[in-house]
Amino acid sequence: MKRLREFDVLKGLSITAVILIHVTSHGVGTFDPTSTSYFVYLILNRLSQFAVPTFIFTSCVLLSYIHGDGFRSMTTEKLKTFYRKRFVRIIPPYLIWTLVYLVVKHIESNGTVLVTLGNYFNLLLKGDGYYHLYFVIVILQVYIFLPFIMYVVSHLKVRFRQILLISIGVQVACYYLYEFYIIHYFPRGTRLMIWYLAVILVGVWIGENYEEYCKRERHVTIFLPVALVSGVLYTYCYHLSNIGQLVSSGIVNLVWYIYVSSVPLLLLYVSKKVNIRFFERAGQLSFGIFLMHPLFLFIMNRIYATVNAILYDIFVFFIIYSLSYIITKWLEATPWGKYIVG
Repeated sequence: MKRLREFDVLKGLSITAVILIHVTSHGVGTFDPTSTSYFVYLILNRLSQFAVPTFIFTSCVLLSYIHGDGFRSMTTEKLKTFYRKRFVRIIPPYLIWTLVYLVVKHIESNGTVLVTLGNYFNLLLKGDGYYHLYFVIVILQVYIFLPFIMYVVSHLKVRFRQILLISIGVQVACYYLYEFYIIHYFPRGTRLMIWYLAVILVGVWIGENYEEYCKRERHVTIFLPVALVSGVLYTYCYHLSNIGQLVSSGIVNLVWYIYVSSVPLLLLYVSKKVNIRFFERAGQLSFGIFLMHPLFLFIMNRIYATVNAILYDIFVFFIIYSLSYIITKWLEATPWGKYIVG
């Protein structure tokens, strides 16, 4: 099957947003909330929050595009083949990088966090190896349930607007199920697949009906004002919460959901128009870049230079992105690279 470059570009845009989130996060928490610098960091940080949902969306579209027809009928052999391919690419790197970041945590905590087998397995199971590794736990859940979701969606005779309505309804139901019940057992909802169910369902439908969707995809431009308004509202609500004002978590989550569900649709459309080779290649290397860039950010923070914070962070952004890109590209060319960067 022909590789569609728009999926690589989409992942490239997403990994760029991930790095931007991590580089700007300290400024949102430490700068004076009345300063210009604070608002620059706040806007960049919050409007980049589409990154993880877009990664999940892209995976669902791509895998459904490739495997959707195959999972119209479910067999044990198909499941085994699907799981083997997915898990071989994601579990070994996760095992290695969780160990790497346990050592980083040991250094960060001045020895308080011990490098022990017990700590390692605890971090591994919870996705707590470092602040970004929860994503691996989420994507593993997506991979486990995706064949069954593809099976169900492939038997639904619905159009795009109908799957949008279905996904909204399912997401609302899952949100309240989480808030009233599941939260008592899993206090961090962003680590559960059901938190992203709307983008998963829409992504699967698009993947299974990709040719049909592409004929009408220009209509997604109607989501542009939706994304702009919800993005601004989400950023403003976060700002109010950040300065100590009481903001309903329900409102914050609502505008967040609208924003991160509309942006992937827009970016998929934009990705076909973007002719920048760097984003395409960055998308192909995105998992390795994702895994290692916080290591370089940790190192840069340890040698922090007392210069203009914004100029320094721009420098840090390009350094850690470049190093992660170059090293991942080199590792992928080695026989053992797939066990380190997927």
